[in-house]
Formats: sequence, C-alpha cells, structure tokens
Amino acid sequence: MAIKLNYKNLFHYLIDAAICQKDDLDALKVDVNSTTFYWVIELTQNQGKLFVKQIPHSSTLVNDIRISTEWKLYNFLQSHKDLDYASSLTTEVLHFDDSNSILIYKCPNDSITLQSFYENQKTFPIVLAELLGATLANLHSQTINSQECYNFLSEFEESKLNYQVPYPDYLSDYLVSRIEPESLKKTQALSWRFLGTFQQTEVVREVVTELVLNHRRCCLTHNNIQFHKILIPSHWDKLVLELQDIDKSLIKIIDWEACSWGDPACDLGKAILGYFLFWLNSMIVHPAIEIKKSIQLATIPLEVVRPSIVAMTKAYINTYPKILEDYPEFLKRVIQFAGLGLIYQLLSEFQFQPQIALSHQNLYFFIAAQLICKPEKFLSI
Repeated sequence: MAIKLNYKNLFHYLIDAAICQKDDLDALKVDVNSTTFYWVIELTQNQGKLFVKQIPHSSTLVNDIRISTEWKLYNFLQSHKDLDYASSLTTEVLHFDDSNSILIYKCPNDSITLQSFYENQKTFPIVLAELLGATLANLHSQTINSQECYNFLSEFEESKLNYQVPYPDYLSDYLVSRIEPESLKKTQALSWRFLGTFQQTEVVREVVTELVLNHRRCCLTHNNIQFHKILIPSHWDKLVLELQDIDKSLIKIIDWEACSWGDPACDLGKAILGYFLFWLNSMIVHPAIEIKKSIQLATIPLEVVRPSIVAMTKAYINTYPKILEDYPEFLKRVIQFAGLGLIYQLLSEFQFQPQIALSHQNLYFFIAAQLICKPEKFLSI
C-alpha cells in the first residue's frame, strides 16, 4: 500500500479522489470506528454520510482481500436484475482503490444504525425486529441455490473468508490470524486462557464441531450481521406503514467484506445475538458476584428483548416458510449460531478491549454454552 489513511491525509485523499472539494473541509464532521476500520463523514447541506474503509496495515491475513470482495459483491448484485432485493440492501459505492484497499460508499443523511436507535430510545419496537427478520428472509430466499451467486462467491474459496466460523480445533489459529500484532502482545495470556477454557469444555467443543462441519451452504449470507451494520431511515415508523414493494427494503446493510455462500441460520442467529447482547451488557459483572446473580441484576431483563427475538424469528419464517421444509433443524441452528456468535464477540473484545473481555469472559461463555448445547431451552421462548 502506498497510502495509509489517517486524520492528516484523509481529506486530501477525498479531494484527490474527487469525492469532496476543498471548500467543504471546514464543514465536514468525522467519526472514526477503530474496531471496524472506517471513518464516517457527514457531508454538508444534508447530502448524506460517507463511509471510508481501509484494511488495517497491521493485518496479518495473507492476501487480505476483504475490501475487494465487498467491491466485487456490489458490482455483482448491481449487474444481476434478478437479485434486485439483495442489491437494495447495499449502499451507493462512490470510489474503490484496489492498490490501497480503500472503499468509499454513501448513505442517506437521515440514516441511523439500529444499534444507535436502540441505545438512544431505550425501547425495542416489535416492528423493527419484524422488518429485519423479513429482510434477511427475502435475502436468503432470493439467492437460495442460485447458481450465479454460488459461482461468484466460490471465487473467494481460497481466501478463507468464505465462511467465517472457526473450527473448534482451529480457534487458536483464528485468534492468531485475526488479532493484530500489538494487541496480541497485550492480550496473549488472557486470550489463551479463554481458549484453554473452550478446549477443555468437551461438550461445547463437540457441539461446535458438529455445527460447523454440518453447516448448510446454500445462499448468499452477510456472515457478520450486527446492529451497528444495519441502517434504517430516521423516520422508519412512517415508511413502514407505506411499505408495499417487496422488491426493496427500508434497511441497508453495510460491511459485506465477509459475505459468503453460507448458512442462512448464521445470519439470523447473529441478528438475534444483538438482542441477547443488550441483555448481557446490562448486567453487573464482578468476580465476587455469581453469574446467576448478575442475570437477576440485569437492567434490561431478558423479558424486555424476548418479544423482539420472537418477532424477528416469526417474521423470518412467515416470509420464507419453505425454509423449515428444506432445513428442518433451522431454528435449532439459529440459536446455536447465536451462541457461537457470542464467542466471536469475546474474541473481538480480546483484540480491541482486553480488559472488557476479561470481565465478560465467564458470563459470555456461560450463556454461549447454554445457547450452543441447549438450544431447545431457548426455542421455547
């Protein structure tokens, strides 16, 4: 890479790329998200927001193609009219720089993330959960067994990004390949201690082995659904009432660099995990407090987010009922993937927030184990 974007050269790059003009600089507002390697820039005169992404230069992945994968997916969806719904979920791409692994896309100025909505409003409207469930169902049903999608996504088979679920015996490999060198130096003892706990918990390890080895690969999946990657219009409540056209969604989903020919249960499971995380992160966690007591002290009880979990799942099934015929164990897998996603969350925290990961470790692993090994307990909710 010839260019490493930072606060000093970011605006100059935008000017050179003809994205912005020099006169715009004073009015631009910039936010940076270090965990997802992009800047969010608010344009002047309510013209929208720019997302400027670049792969971290310390990335240890060999031939890291995440940015180019995302760019190619956008082009692929735009060029296939039979995938209009999937295409409607993506944002407008303004610029791609392959040599520097930079991608710039634009979102409407009135867009907000689902994460920020929930955090600011402190409520979980059922209609939003239903909208997300139906959106994922339409994405999966439109691309199910699509030969064109399969052929396209098969190009990335060698990149090891085609399905980002760490096989049990390779959790340590996953950690080493993902954690940046400087972070690894700081968190090595903590992260390896967690991996040791995972490897020694035989029942969890065996179920995860079975889950990963027998996953269904049958449609286009985002593969890393999180609430901060889901954009909704700020006036979504009015638009939902007017929504008639099934060919388009109110929702936009960003960060498709991990897209895969994968298991639809993984996407829905990761979406459900978002609600579990609101519950888990509202708990008081301390070594002197037992896990069951922490659960009782949650300021956002499970009962508060449970209706959204149920609504999202029902909306998915109602939109795509055939999934239960073709994939009888679908709902069980959804819950198990939510549990595996919680392990991912912990690995990510070890990378970027090691002290938080240390405090979350026991609670997260306890709940993850329940979701993975006893999914039927949660299916009853």
